[in-house]
Amino acid sequence: MITKEHLLFLVVGGFSILLTAELAYFVGQIINQFLILINQDPLLIIIIKEIVQLVVFILSVHVLLKLITKQKAINKDKLIKLIVWIIIVYAIVQVLQILYGIYGISSFEGYREATINYSEFITENYLILIISSIIYYFQLLLFAILIVNYTLKDDQ
Repeated sequence: MITKEHLLFLVVGGFSILLTAELAYFVGQIINQFLILINQDPLLIIIIKEIVQLVVFILSVHVLLKLITKQKAINKDKLIKLIVWIIIVYAIVQVLQILYGIYGISSFEGYREATINYSEFITENYLILIISSIIYYFQLLLFAILIVNYTLKDDQ
């Protein structure tokens, strides 16, 4: 029988995936735009951005799992508090992304020209975008593997 706690755990899991993916994407975008601004090689930009996103994703999942698993017992009230906390952090990341889009690196002088060079490289090498998409799905798979790993570790 599915209980309300089970449904709350699903909400925690869903927002955890969103939060960790959005946080990794946001940090990756900051790195990406900074490297574009300082006129780095486009391939290097993409590689560094993907590595940073993957590292941020793994670290944020690890921290989130540590916060959840250090609880001795999780009851309905704790789950609701955790959901509220995750949603608040998620909303903060979303607001920061909007503010960054308006006032971030893209507002610096010279960014437009550097972006044109980067975009031309991407247009000529579209396979890189496919690889970038694959890495995103790899992150989701990694999320599942980390959760299974934590679950098995607790069972032993």
